[in-house]
Amino acid sequence: MAGSWATVLYKPHGSVEPANNFLISDSDYVEALTEIDIQTPIPDIIKERRIGQTFLFIGCRFNDQLLRSYARQIIKRSADTHYAIVDPDALSRNELRILLEQGLTPLAIGLPAAVEILITH
Repeated sequence: MAGSWATVLYKPHGSVEPANNFLISDSDYVEALTEIDIQTPIPDIIKERRIGQTFLFIGCRFNDQLLRSYARQIIKRSADTHYAIVDPDALSRNELRILLEQGLTPLAIGLPAAVEILITH
């Protein structure tokens, strides 16, 4: 079904919609990780579409090893430039270093303003 969509929104922590399947507790993570190949945790539709593409990371923090692994897997075999909307007041030096190492350009803009720009342009 997702193969016919023009845009795919990938939420590695899950979502309330459509299946009420989200990760909150440590046990949720353990269960999810036992069901996926940790070396390639990215859905096939994302792997197929990432080739040559630029990604915009919205609402992601890079202070968590699992999220960094997801980001590295997503941008593998994709374009060289990617962006991450970040809160400059919450961004640690380590997160900034990781962003730059992975070729992610940090965009210091509030999430509400970023969403407004995405919706209207």
